[in-house]
Amino acid sequence: MDLASSAAPVPLEAPPCLLCSGVDFDVVLEGVRDLVWRKPGSFQLARCRACGLVMTRPRPTAEGLGFYYAGAYSAGGEGTDAVDMAGFYTGFFGRLLNRYRLVTIEKVQKLGASDHLLDVGCSQGFFLDTAHAAASCQVSGIDLDEGSIRLARARGGAPAAYTAGRLIDDALPAQSVSVVTFFECLEHDPDPVRTLAAARRVLKPGGLVVVEVPNWRSLWRAALGRWWMPLLCPQHLVHFSPDTLKATLRAAGFEPVHHQTMLFPIELVTSVALWLGTLIGPKAHKPSPGRRLVELIVGLHLHLLFWSVEVPVAFWTRVFGVAGHQTIIGRAPAT
Repeated sequence: MDLASSAAPVPLEAPPCLLCSGVDFDVVLEGVRDLVWRKPGSFQLARCRACGLVMTRPRPTAEGLGFYYAGAYSAGGEGTDAVDMAGFYTGFFGRLLNRYRLVTIEKVQKLGASDHLLDVGCSQGFFLDTAHAAASCQVSGIDLDEGSIRLARARGGAPAAYTAGRLIDDALPAQSVSVVTFFECLEHDPDPVRTLAAARRVLKPGGLVVVEVPNWRSLWRAALGRWWMPLLCPQHLVHFSPDTLKATLRAAGFEPVHHQTMLFPIELVTSVALWLGTLIGPKAHKPSPGRRLVELIVGLHLHLLFWSVEVPVAFWTRVFGVAGHQTIIGRAPAT
């Protein structure tokens, strides 16, 4: 495929498979756009014929990704389009989600004061607050977004050591932490096997890596196609099924010991809202009375959709392993 054909305003690249280095791909979805921040460009998803890993391919280069991340999460105080991470994680669903994450880890290993937990892609450190409060463990966080790290340091949560950067570049001592977590992070990584190998280096023998990512095999992905919010192209570079996620952990030297699919709050409702947003246009800073009425009606219907469809269906998608997200826990070698 001609890399220029996606009309992205940034340079693109088409790397080999990030799991098996294969070079033969089948396109599985075309015309995928940035539905959240509405930045220009159209992308495709392709599946490796050798191992089945689905990737955004071609994808923006490392420099090009900066365009799509600018103002997306912390905004650095410069914009109004950043996701309100603090609003979500200090609210009911965010606090419930972080508690659920901790309970999932403790299905394999209970945390205590002697443990050191490192959260990669920590954002403003909300999960670290939960882990430290519940288990009194030592906590650290690392995130590529410098604005998020500044906010984490400023808000006075858990006594965590925060670093702006990448795990593969960090100077943490080898075998110094008990658990490394990647919550909604590894799908952003341009080289997930290499990053997981860096996690294995800093883990103590027998330590745990915990990865939470969207589930390519989910019911909502199949039903919603390119409108499925967790595709989040082009920021999401890798789209894991349970099988390719397990294979990725093994390629980095981990043995998977637990896997489950999980509900991520308002996944269906958010996807439908993004679709509706393309019909009624972006939200105006000073909406007209007619626009406010439309938004009120849409909001009421989305609430109805959440309680009448998304919540009841969540139980069955979890039972049959087709929920929208998944968590895997792998164990590092004992020696």
